[in-house]
Amino acid sequence: MRTVQNVSRRAFLRTTFGAGAFVLGARILPKAAVAALETAVFSPNLFVGIQADGTVLIVAHRSEMGSSSRTMVPLILADELDADWKRVKLQQAIGDARYGDQNTDGSHSIRSFMSVMQECGASARLMLEQAAAAKWGVPASECKANLHRVVHASSGRALGFGELASDAAKLPVPDKAKLTLKKKSEYRYIGKETPIYDLADITHGKATFGMDAKVEGMVYASI
Repeated sequence: MRTVQNVSRRAFLRTTFGAGAFVLGARILPKAAVAALETAVFSPNLFVGIQADGTVLIVAHRSEMGSSSRTMVPLILADELDADWKRVKLQQAIGDARYGDQNTDGSHSIRSFMSVMQECGASARLMLEQAAAAKWGVPASECKANLHRVVHASSGRALGFGELASDAAKLPVPDKAKLTLKKKSEYRYIGKETPIYDLADITHGKATFGMDAKVEGMVYASI
């Protein structure tokens, strides 16, 4: 029988960011803890991974309650990464304290996790840019992510995220102080109208709803 332990945002930030475990988590935690990203070649943190074919996996740790939180929180990460949203797949997180507060209530999903998602996306983006720079023998400052590719503007060269994933995976995760977040004028998705990720499945009854979920070790009775 499993028990559920509530973890406050304050406690989560203290135990993860304080120890630097949040960004490094995907590299030091048991594989089971990051199963949502197990097919990724490159997974610099708990929330994003990139497969060899360029598919970007983003972990959705919020539930869909009709206000699109499950879509909008991952969308922040995709924007900061400069990923093509059409090539993003959401991976639903299990209930786990490592993801922080997973209570989708109180209208605080964006307020509580915008900076977290931005930093995760910026970390992955910088590592991809560094990997491209190493391939081309140019300064990383001359390489910029642009819609699922890293581009070297002066030479016109470009490499897709999937092509860079394995090399980026070998690099150290950058310190938070080295990250540069996008300016508001550079936002590709934030502040723009975006449909709920699995709206079609929800409206046609094909999505996995709360009543469909089953927890191992629990006994369910029909009413």
